[in-house]
Amino acid sequence: MGGLGNSGYLAASLGIEHAMRQFEMRRPLLGAAVLGMGAIGVPASALEPANLQWGSVFITPTLDSRLEYVDNLFRTPDNKKETGLSVIEPKVQAWLQNGLNTYSFDYRLTDWRYFDSSDDDYTDHRFNIDVHHEFNARNVWNIYGEYWDTHEQRGTGLSEGVANLIDEPVEYERESLGTDYTLGNRNSRGRVTLEYKYQDIEYQNFRADTQYRDRDTDRYRGTFFWKVGSRTDVLAEVNYQEVRYDLVDPLRRGGSFDSDEYNYFLGVSWEPTARTSGSVKLGSFDRRYQSARREDDDGFSWQIDAFYTPRSYSVFHLTSGRFSQETNGLGDSVNTQETRLDWDHDWNGRASTRLSALFRNEDYSGSDRQDDVYGVELGYSYALRRWLDLGAGYRYEDRNSDLDLYDYDRNRVYLEARFSL
Repeated sequence: MGGLGNSGYLAASLGIEHAMRQFEMRRPLLGAAVLGMGAIGVPASALEPANLQWGSVFITPTLDSRLEYVDNLFRTPDNKKETGLSVIEPKVQAWLQNGLNTYSFDYRLTDWRYFDSSDDDYTDHRFNIDVHHEFNARNVWNIYGEYWDTHEQRGTGLSEGVANLIDEPVEYERESLGTDYTLGNRNSRGRVTLEYKYQDIEYQNFRADTQYRDRDTDRYRGTFFWKVGSRTDVLAEVNYQEVRYDLVDPLRRGGSFDSDEYNYFLGVSWEPTARTSGSVKLGSFDRRYQSARREDDDGFSWQIDAFYTPRSYSVFHLTSGRFSQETNGLGDSVNTQETRLDWDHDWNGRASTRLSALFRNEDYSGSDRQDDVYGVELGYSYALRRWLDLGAGYRYEDRNSDLDLYDYDRNRVYLEARFSL
């Protein structure tokens, strides 16, 4: 097995350090990487799965399958690796409803097979448990847990810029447990939502280097809503995130990556009107490190999540925000600004399309690296049967970095079939 070993400190020979999600509670503010990277951004599915029933439990199995071609598998600036690949993704969801309360479990397996790079073959496993409990109309509690046994595609994450120095994907396990409680409802003059999420990430291979990236994250969020109209609330929100790494790399001059970050927001949210819905939050962030040798960061922050529906069959979705990402090695953290626009259009009840565009700026605090990332994707879906959707699409990615090692462009085309009972 190849090692990250020296690749983890490629800086020694290049004169830079080796480079290798918004405060997320339930999920990231925006899609991971460029237009989802691993996930295909096809239009909203018209698939209508049938359920199996076992007593009071309903079971919904589905199967997604894709054939893809990519012209730059490892996201490198030159010597690009082309390959075809297949992705098979069976999923089963079991759920039980008791009045307004729901309890669900789902399992998803994703199997990646590369026609010209078998070293990158991998099978991911994801488990999720969700509980939604309504004590009454003004007291609602949710709890959820997640377990992922998954991987980073070569050229992303810890192997970003140095994919040719390792011989297999970096593997990791991610465990999460979260809960939220809401006092009040949308008809109340005021309401409060309190949230907590714990997440543990532990890498499974290349341990000489990846042991220093294992970490625990605790996230807290409190939001107060005050109704100012029949469909409109103003809000005040505080987010706190605590990141603690298991070990400190003795070769890193900056010391520990342990950090604490606050985000403060004031904003407005509005329920669906004839054409729009969403929320806008404006505020500031303050990120501090336990090591005095690392560079604290603060500044303006925002989150926008808005829908515009000019027709019942056509929806525009804008997401934009600033959030911090943990660095994969270069700098102290990644101050990220990202904007994405999706347009979903249903043409005739069977055929639908999605056009997506994304821009992201990544500023590696404590280093000279800054990246601009662009992405565009067009997806087409056709509901051939109630239980079968067919799809096709094209995606383009481009990253321009101050450090040439991280530049790349990438084209990807795919065909997809989604099955249910």
